[in-house]
Amino acid sequence: MLSLQLTTIYSSDNFKIEVDENLAYIRTEWMRPLSDKEFMEEAMRAYDVIAEKNAEIVLVNSQQVSILGPDTKDWLSNTYYSLFSRTSLKKMARVMPDNLFKKLALASVVARADASGDISYTIQDFASEAEAVRWLLEA
Repeated sequence: MLSLQLTTIYSSDNFKIEVDENLAYIRTEWMRPLSDKEFMEEAMRAYDVIAEKNAEIVLVNSQQVSILGPDTKDWLSNTYYSLFSRTSLKKMARVMPDNLFKKLALASVVARADASGDISYTIQDFASEAEAVRWLLEA
């Protein structure tokens, strides 16, 4: 199996972005729950990096994600996930939180985005980061 050579290109108390340029791979991680405004700002930072680096595979570690408000969930469903269809992205793996309420909220956001038909890449949810990485790196 390929091994990742991750370099941290952004890190705050809220969010971290790592990249493996050779694999066109980006890993993001939510470090703690945030306000909706902070969440959206950090999410857009991730989008900018993914677009700029022409990432094809992305891992989003959402284990520490916030409980999102309805406006933020609408923004994710109707705007955010469709933005990636304009990038090189092929696969996105999301490592889900243990909290059932958060997990269901994140799953419903993607289901709504997918139903709109604006998603040109594959999104899959995982319980562990190891499973997510395996899926991302398989041919």
